Amino acid sequence: MKNTIILVKPLSAGKETQGLALVCAIIIALMAIRFHTLKTNKNDIYLRPYQKLDHGLINEQRTLYRTLYSSISEIVDIRNQEGWWPETELLKQENIPPFDQQLLPKGLKGYSWVGYNGGSWIDYLGQDKQSGITFILRLIDLHASYHPHPHPGIDYDPELSIAVQVWFFPASERFYPGERLPEAGWFWLMKADTPLLKTNSVNSTEKEK
Repeated sequence: MKNTIILVKPLSAGKETQGLALVCAIIIALMAIRFHTLKTNKNDIYLRPYQKLDHGLINEQRTLYRTLYSSISEIVDIRNQEGWWPETELLKQENIPPFDQQLLPKGLKGYSWVGYNGGSWIDYLGQDKQSGITFILRLIDLHASYHPHPHPGIDYDPELSIAVQVWFFPASERFYPGERLPEAGWFWLMKADTPLLKTNSVNSTEKEK
């Protein structure tokens, strides 16, 4: 019986390089997924019972959420100029969405907005029977002696003048609960880069004088 010799042709250098690159890409992708999972879990660990990550919002809820944040600078500018928190009617006249609904999607045009002035802070409450959710945009003067609960803590930059909070209640036609939102079942929407507005340059100049 003759011995049979099988010759296996080695892979070309190009194919070996492609295979190695594919394996490296898979390893990197798995590491990225693992890192993202750990990062998300870490964020969840430090959330208080009344806090929720904003990625749970869907469709028009997310649009309204982003629109509220886009209105902050203009609201603060009016307060800096006039010395008081602007009412929702003025914000509407100034064409600031979502208070002015002209540029909003059809599903958000049913919201009605009311401002509740706490002196050192203001709550803008928006309600819509169709959406099934109620929002509050809370702006807090960090330079005031009193802050509403939950008040800004030591994590806030002392150079910042305004703290921003967006709260929601998962039901429409919710009455304004007053200062203490967590006790009334409201949830504070959180994101890693929650914007806090720096002290207005005009105010800084006045202080130097």
